[in-house]
This record gives sequence, C-alpha cells and structure tokens, in this order.
Amino acid sequence: MSASINGSSFALISKEEMAGIALRAACFLLGICGNIAVMVVLLCNFKKENFTLKLMLNLAASDIICLAMLPVWMCNLLLGWNVDDNLCQLVCFISYTSVNASVFVVTLMSVQRYVVVLYRPQWSRLGRRGEFGLLVFLWGLAAALSTSPVSTYGVVIENGTRHLCEQIFRSEEQKLGVLLLETTAGFVIPFGTLLVSYLCLQKKVRAKALMSHQRLATLVTCIVVTFFIFWIPYHIVNVMIMTAPSEPAQSVRRVAYRGPRRVVQGIVYLNSCVNPLLYAFNYRSLRATKPGKEVETPQTSSEFA
Repeated sequence: MSASINGSSFALISKEEMAGIALRAACFLLGICGNIAVMVVLLCNFKKENFTLKLMLNLAASDIICLAMLPVWMCNLLLGWNVDDNLCQLVCFISYTSVNASVFVVTLMSVQRYVVVLYRPQWSRLGRRGEFGLLVFLWGLAAALSTSPVSTYGVVIENGTRHLCEQIFRSEEQKLGVLLLETTAGFVIPFGTLLVSYLCLQKKVRAKALMSHQRLATLVTCIVVTFFIFWIPYHIVNVMIMTAPSEPAQSVRRVAYRGPRRVVQGIVYLNSCVNPLLYAFNYRSLRATKPGKEVETPQTSSEFA
C-alpha cells in the first residue's frame, strides 16, 4: 500500500518541482559541509573583541539551520507531509527565521565594513554590550518578520491524495500583505542598504587608493552582486503572484507559480552555499595583509588583527 502511495506521489511531481528538489539536495550536501568547516575555523581563531568574527559565526549558524531544514522540505515534496500538522508551521518558522537572519547579518556586515573604515571611533563606542544587543535585535527581528508568512502555511490535500505543507492565502488582502512585507523587508531594504554601503565605500577607495580599502570594496561588491543574483528571481515571482488575477477565497494559492517558485527557492538556498567561500576567504585574504608591504590605516589593520 505504501509503495503505491509513494509511486502516485512521485507521479504528481512536476518537472519544476523536481528541479527544485535537485537544487535543494545539492545545497544541503555542499552548504552544510562548507558552513561547518567555516564555523570550526572561526571558532579556532575566535577573538571576543572582533565583531567581524562574531558576524561570520552568526552567518554560518543561520545558514546551517536553514540548510538543515532542506531534507524536511524535500520529503514534503517527494512523499507528502506524513507527520504532525503542527510541525508544518514550526519547520516554516525555523526556515524563515534562519533565512531572514542570514540576510540581516549580510546587511549588517556591509554596514559595519563601511562604518569601521570611515567612523571607527563612533563604532567603538558601542562596546561589546552594544554589539551583542545588535545581534539579539537582528535575530529577534528575523523571528518577528517570520510570523506573517508562517501564519499562511498549513497542510492541504492535493489532487485528493497527497498531503503537503503548503502556503495558502485566504484572501487577496492577505496575499498582498504577506508577499509585500516579505519582498520589502527581505529584499528592497537590505539590498538598498548594501548598495548604499557599496557606493560609499567605493567613494572612500577613490579618495584613498589603499590596497586594504580596495579589498574591502571588492568584498562589498561581491556581497551586492551575489545577493542580487540569488534573490531577485524569488522576488520577481513574488511580484508575479501579487499581480495575478483574483481568485475565490480559500483557493488564492500560488498554484500557477508554484513550480517556478520551487526552482527560485532552490536558487535562494545556493546563497547559503556561497556565503562560506565569499566571507571566509575574503576575511583570510584581508588578515594576510602585511603592514610592511602595504600602507594601512590603523583603523583598518586593527580591525582584522
């Protein structure tokens, strides 16, 4: 009996959903190993006074939590949701919180790079308590913003046979509110902040042609470009869903765009695989800078000590 149920479940999976499952599997295998390796290296070189290290640890932790949920989502798509219904929203909450935290940490890292280069004395006034408070606020905000989309998830029956943990919009107002908040808080504001940090840092580099600042500018450039590449497809689909024609209540679901959204969600998870390479190797390169070889400002060299 179970074999026939599983076989029918596989038959209901579209090509887009299979592509999304394949992307999730690749992200899980590569991303978990990469982020764990980064955490081990960072913990071995951990310094309490270095806020950059703390941010990288938080980024790796959020990516690991996010990627750890992927097997659950793959089983949901392949076999259906065969566990307690309450776990559906719990898994959603953990996934959304970790993804939001990853985005916010990346944004804070870029802002901190800019402030440290230009206004290090002002940043130093925060102290360890202030920096810890920033991290607590960041995770709290990530959790708070997760409650809106999580409230739209539940277990639904598809084609009369397959149970899925799926997003359901019960009205047009709910659909617009949830997706607009997700796109604004999860992409528009973070990307705008990254872009402003990038432009300000580029201006600083042109004013002072120092190798250390050039490397910082390169890092911020990579941050902005990769963030845009991995997130813009997902939010384009969100906008398509928001502008889709109205449907009756209880059926305002992402049916028409569910396949494409599975794929672009998989692309988002690739960001968690790239983060270890992007930040760890750039950080290592910056720390390898020798004062005797390059002209450095005290502010920049002390930050990476």
